[in-house]
Amino acid sequence: MAKVLRYLWRVTWRELQQAFLLIRSHFQDSEARAQWRLWIDAQTGLSPGRLFLEEGKPVPPDVVQAFTAHNSALNSAMPIQQIIGFEYFDGLKIHINSHVLIPRPETQELVALAAERLPKAASVLDLGTGSGCIALALKNRRPDLSITGIDLSPLALEVAVQNAVMLGLDLRFTEADLRDDPSDSLQADAILCNPPYISPEEYLEVEVVEFEPSLALYAPSGDPLFYYRRALAWARVLGVNQVGFECHRDRVGDVAELAQSAGYQTQEMKDQFAAPRWVWAQKPGSQALPLKA
Repeated sequence: MAKVLRYLWRVTWRELQQAFLLIRSHFQDSEARAQWRLWIDAQTGLSPGRLFLEEGKPVPPDVVQAFTAHNSALNSAMPIQQIIGFEYFDGLKIHINSHVLIPRPETQELVALAAERLPKAASVLDLGTGSGCIALALKNRRPDLSITGIDLSPLALEVAVQNAVMLGLDLRFTEADLRDDPSDSLQADAILCNPPYISPEEYLEVEVVEFEPSLALYAPSGDPLFYYRRALAWARVLGVNQVGFECHRDRVGDVAELAQSAGYQTQEMKDQFAAPRWVWAQKPGSQALPLKA
């Protein structure tokens, strides 16, 4: 790698790609190539097709400098999204850092589900908002909704607020602990929640364990449903009619049972990868769909 870096001042696009794939070889080849596309898009905005046509041409100095600057991070298991500082989510550019989870593609489906089902002008709480990706994407799809993102971490909320400002979306973020009762100032018709649901004993990839915030990943040891119960407790206090949960694939049925015990009718759904993922809970007789124009 030192030899590669020594001659980067005259490297071609093809050679830079080879250097990138070598430095990220601790990932599978298909994953490393996907990361290359993300990295090069972040530096240049060039499409893979354009790069293929120009693969023999020299790389501009600023891209070489970026590669050199990222060399240490690329040599680690740091997720590429943290290296470039953002991820696309439901068509939005969501800035991230080590204080928030990287938005996952399947979570976009919770946003789409909520956008279809929530009544016109409903008030919505996004519990455990992190980067704000769910709240922001839902507001982008449904400007009529009044949305508040809740998180325990002030550092995560800084990221969410920054994203809202950069995207020009008008919603509220506030610090609160889901283990406490909700503030009297809060109101909601619906709750969305993708809570920490990983057991501390469960295996996770090194790039997740070492680089994503444990506060957003792990439920208390021996109680993986803890935050679902707390979200339902908030729903009870606030008189919430609809709750949308993202779940561990092995615990969708358990979450549905909790919601049913709290007086909700439930629907269990699979994600785009055919894994059990969602529980949509609704009070009997409440409005399931937005008013049609």
